[in-house]
Amino acid sequence: MKLFLAYLKDKKLYFSMIILVCVVFCVVNALYSAPAAAGFYACEICFVIFFIVMAVDYINFYRKHKILEKHESLKELYVLEMEPAKNTIERDYQLIVNKLIEEKRELSEKNRNAQKDMTDYYSLWAHQIKTPIAAMDLLLQVMENNPDEVKVWELKGEMFKIDFYVDAVMNYLRLEDMSSDFKFVKLSLKNVVNKSVKKFASQFIHKHISVELKEIEREVYSDEKWLGFIIEQLLSNSIKYTKEGGKVSIYLKETFNANDCILVIEDNGIGINSEDLPRIMERGYTGYNGRGASKSSGIGLYLCKKAADKLGIRLTVESEPYMGTKVYLSMEQKHRFHG
Repeated sequence: MKLFLAYLKDKKLYFSMIILVCVVFCVVNALYSAPAAAGFYACEICFVIFFIVMAVDYINFYRKHKILEKHESLKELYVLEMEPAKNTIERDYQLIVNKLIEEKRELSEKNRNAQKDMTDYYSLWAHQIKTPIAAMDLLLQVMENNPDEVKVWELKGEMFKIDFYVDAVMNYLRLEDMSSDFKFVKLSLKNVVNKSVKKFASQFIHKHISVELKEIEREVYSDEKWLGFIIEQLLSNSIKYTKEGGKVSIYLKETFNANDCILVIEDNGIGINSEDLPRIMERGYTGYNGRGASKSSGIGLYLCKKAADKLGIRLTVESEPYMGTKVYLSMEQKHRFHG
C-alpha cells in the first residue's frame, strides 16, 4: 500500500491532467448546448482509458522497483540489470548509472591490485631485511663469547643495510603519489652522484671494490632526492653482485645530441643472463643469478624503474653473465639553463 501511495504521489500530474480534460469536455459541451449525457460519457471513456494505462504503468513501476530494491541489497554492484529504457531520460539515467558502476568496478579492482602489491612487497621486504638482522644477531653472539673477533665496522655494515632497506620501504609508500613530492630544480649531476657514492663508501671499502668516477660535470633538471634514490639503488645492486676486488665505473655516455644526458653505472660483477634481462625490473623477479644470491629479493630495480618513470628517466640495462652490467639513465634535457 505504501508503494502504491508513493506511485500515486509521483503521478499526481497525470491525475490533474485527466481532471482538466474532463472539465474541458464539460465546458465545451455546455457552450455548444450539447446533451449533458454526451459530456459525461466522454469523461467516462477518458477515465476508463486512464485507469487501464495507469494499471499497466503501475505494474511496470512495481517490477522496476523490485529490481532496484534487489540491487540495493547487494553488497557489491557490478552491473545494472534493468529492462530496456522506455524513454530518452530513462535511457540517459541508465547510461549514467552503468558508467558509475563501471568506474566503481575499475576503482575496486585497482584497490585490490594495490593491496596485493603492498602485501607482496612487504613479504619481499621482510625476507630482505631478515638477512642483516640475522647477521647482527650472529655477530652479537660471537661478541659475547669472543669480543676480539668482531669488528665494529661489521656491525655498522649490517646496520647500514637495515637503514637502507627501511628507507626503501618508506620510499615505496610514497612512490604511488610522488607528484606532491616533486621538486624539479637545476642540479649538478656530479654532486648528486658524489653524495650517493659517499653514502656507500664503507660498503665499497668492506668489499674492496674500487670506484672510478669519470668526468660527469653536467647540469640536469630533475628532483634531487628521487634521482639520488635511483642512483643509490643501482649502486647497492652493483655492490651486491660484484665480487671482492671488483670495480664500479660511473660516467657519461657520449652522444651527438647536446640535450641528451646519459649516466652510466657499470660494474664487472656476475652479470645477468640474456633471458632474464627483459624481466629484471618486474617486482619480485630475481633471475638465475639473482636467485643464487641469498640477499636478493627482486625489489631494487623494480623501485628504480617506478621512480625513473615518474621522473621521465629512461632506464635500460646491458649485461652478460660474469662480464658485468651497464645501467643507463637517459635524462633528455628539454630545458635550457641560463645564467
